[in-house]
Amino acid sequence: MENAYLKAIASVVLPAQILDYFTVVGLTQTDTEIPISLDELMDKSLSSDVHFESKGFMEAVSVTDFPIRAHKVILKIRRRRWTDSRTGKSFSLPIDLDIVAKGTRYSKEFGAFLKETYGDIPRDLPYA
Repeated sequence: MENAYLKAIASVVLPAQILDYFTVVGLTQTDTEIPISLDELMDKSLSSDVHFESKGFMEAVSVTDFPIRAHKVILKIRRRRWTDSRTGKSFSLPIDLDIVAKGTRYSKEFGAFLKETYGDIPRDLPYA
């Protein structure tokens, strides 16, 4: 699904550096939400090594990001699952990207915005 226009828009809308690790595979819109599906890119060093095999993706994780034009934005992120054929153990690669604010399901930037706007006291938030 990804093309030059979608990638250009995604680089402006999505959290910083996310396209270094993920590709946009789906984007839909409902009356209230914009779910954006992201899949982790293949790691070239692991995919070229005969001892490692990509075994698909783990279950998608949903992260709420800044709303766009009164629509809740939900990032549906799928991470790759790798298997080491020598040990049979499964693993995923660490990513040097803090997408989620600690203890939340909000993007780091959106969580900081909500904390600054509404404080530390949890209550009904307009964008949650």
